[in-house]
Amino acid sequence: MGIYGQDWASYQSATPDTSGLSFAFVKVTEGLSYINPEWPAQRDHAKANGLVWGAYHYPHMANSPQAEADYFLAQVNWQPGDLVVLDWEGYDNANANVSKANQAAYKDAWLKYVKTKLPHNPVGMYANTDYWRNVDRTGYFGDFLWIATAGQAAGDPGIAAPWLFHQYSDNGVDRDYCHLASTAELRAWALSFQAAPAPAPTPSQETDMPQWITGRVEPGA
Repeated sequence: MGIYGQDWASYQSATPDTSGLSFAFVKVTEGLSYINPEWPAQRDHAKANGLVWGAYHYPHMANSPQAEADYFLAQVNWQPGDLVVLDWEGYDNANANVSKANQAAYKDAWLKYVKTKLPHNPVGMYANTDYWRNVDRTGYFGDFLWIATAGQAAGDPGIAAPWLFHQYSDNGVDRDYCHLASTAELRAWALSFQAAPAPAPTPSQETDMPQWITGRVEPGA
């Protein structure tokens, strides 16, 4: 059980193959100056083919999280049900000299600030297990966690935290899994934030989850 999606950046075409997909995440911005030139076409293509659509920002964490969030948010005419994501990783030159403590603080500040700007959209975080276990300090991921463990089976990321999406492969294109049963169920969850924000449904196969409040678990779980 579960549904599949992909995440796209400028490396993909404006109209990727959507066969068998239920959702797509698209890179929109990076830092304070980069915009993916393909993102509007990729968004329109995803929505035209019935996919739930999400947008993500890649940070340069020496900058102000609020300034980067404003730059990202200003690019999109946000619609009900759009997913909003911080791509929280920093293996590039722009983040090499930013301490891990500051990277962790950036993450929390960005997510909380964006939620004040888009209270009726789900706002969440992408991270791989290295960042989740070794850089994160608070366990805060906003409304949902998108965890990356390339090379493990779809739906088995190997963490106890209540993830919603799992990036399980980066071979050619980034491939993702969501533990919800259908596109309709994912869309209904995303649209539920229009009335009152709801916690992400937890994956039923996880039996060792810690007690948690929406958007927070113990670090490293």
